[in-house]
Amino acid sequence: MPVQMHHPSLDEVALSAVFAALSDDHRRAVVVALAAEPDREQPCSAFALPGTKSTRSYHWKVLREAGLTVQRNTGTGMTLRLRGAEFDRRFPGLLANLLVLAGRPEDEAAKDAPPEGS
Repeated sequence: MPVQMHHPSLDEVALSAVFAALSDDHRRAVVVALAAEPDREQPCSAFALPGTKSTRSYHWKVLREAGLTVQRNTGTGMTLRLRGAEFDRRFPGLLANLLVLAGRPEDEAAKDAPPEGS
């Protein structure tokens, strides 16, 4: 039986945890890559994070506990998906600004941002 992973409600997530998760270059790159296809689950193995398996697992846990991702056991591996829309409701504009700062064209990032007044 697969182990259930904790995915916090975004109401439980502190902004400081989000900033701590995004402070690491590798984790930030994963979030930017996931944002390219926000509704698509991607295998954890698709991301070339340096270090041991336990180090990579730690990075996935930090992203998950910061409310940025959903991680799912597929039986033979793990997948990640960005919690983009729900994250944007909790922290409006944060992901869009992150993408702009990461060099993603501003007009593409703006498409992902919530409409004004929502």
